[in-house]
Amino acid sequence: MKSYLTAEASDVDRPPQEDHRKIIREGLLDEARFIRATFSGPRRSQAVPWIKVTVRPVLVKDRRHLQFSCFEPDRDITRNYAGAACAEQLDRLLALPFRDIHLQTTLETIYVRVSKSGRAAVRRSPVAGQPRTPDLSHDRRKRLLLPDHQPDPFLQAIGVMTEDGQVRAGMQDKFRQVNEFLRLLTRTGGFEELKTSPLHIVDCGCGSAALTFAVYHYLNHILGRPARLTGVDVRADLLEKQAEVSRALGWSDLDFQTTRILDFQPERPPDIVLALHACDTATDEALAQEIRWQSRMIFSAPCCHHHLQAQLGQAPTPSPFRPVLRHGILSERLGDILTDALRAQALRVMGYRADVVEFVSTEHTAKNLLIRAVKTTSPGDPRSVEEYRSLRAFWGVTPHLERLLSEAFPADRSLEEVKA
Repeated sequence: MKSYLTAEASDVDRPPQEDHRKIIREGLLDEARFIRATFSGPRRSQAVPWIKVTVRPVLVKDRRHLQFSCFEPDRDITRNYAGAACAEQLDRLLALPFRDIHLQTTLETIYVRVSKSGRAAVRRSPVAGQPRTPDLSHDRRKRLLLPDHQPDPFLQAIGVMTEDGQVRAGMQDKFRQVNEFLRLLTRTGGFEELKTSPLHIVDCGCGSAALTFAVYHYLNHILGRPARLTGVDVRADLLEKQAEVSRALGWSDLDFQTTRILDFQPERPPDIVLALHACDTATDEALAQEIRWQSRMIFSAPCCHHHLQAQLGQAPTPSPFRPVLRHGILSERLGDILTDALRAQALRVMGYRADVVEFVSTEHTAKNLLIRAVKTTSPGDPRSVEEYRSLRAFWGVTPHLERLLSEAFPADRSLEEVKA
């Protein structure tokens, strides 16, 4: 089969659109050689339903299947197919406008990059050394970004792991939290688009700093993405302990500064800002700073939500919700939901693509929501502004984040000014 290589010369023939699909399809259906395939990234100006799809062969009840794993921002979906159903699912996958396809076989790796127009550049790399063997095991142990049973100086330094690589009994929840956060960080659309080196990251209200250390370690030492990280908090004694751990690990690009979030001024606008379990309005302070800095990516795991809940008790209650607010526990939960819904909508108003996802299961922590935001456009989208205003007016509240942003917040202006 002819191999089309990515070339700089303009006179190199490019394959028709259907050729790359044929190459990938034949490789995936080659039972003797197929190992794994990955589909990722949408073509420009097009959309795909998943961030990434992986395909690999598995053996189920002594019959060979192809396992399709589809990754969304907040969950993974895995299905196994055999026979005609497998071919049908594969054709559906190949019809989607994915930009990048990587196919691994026992003999070679095939890289496909598809342009906006659908033309494909295909590059083949032969396997060096002994040919690989397909792994047909079905119930494989879940891969963790920071694996257990493998000694890690960072996890040992923060007390999560013993010297022989065992996760301490009382730190299992923290270990799961760390791994899940790293998964959400790296699978958020837009992470691959960050080209700055080193990445500049700020953790607002870093506290005990377990996730601060985890992000620095994962980016620098596992992904090989140079990153400089600054943890900010008001507790000087706590930060001195974290600084000692950082020095002991020899991590020169991880430092801590004792200051209020609103007073902190980074050396340059950070690419990524974290605000994990910052208490009550400290979350709003972190979000306000992140927006002012025009940070590309924001990750905020809110903690308590007292500020807006107090307003709910003072504002006239919309009549359909009186039975809800009559009960303290329901009123509290409604205040939590409304606070984070308005925060996410405020981020959309300010030009971010924002969503709220489950951080980890409530089995491991009650503080399990994560607001993720990626800067995509200019502030003031009229629809986002109108949705924010309607929600705020219905409940008769003024979120603290809006007050912090003050005149820079488009929802404080008329729709005519916003459109202009």
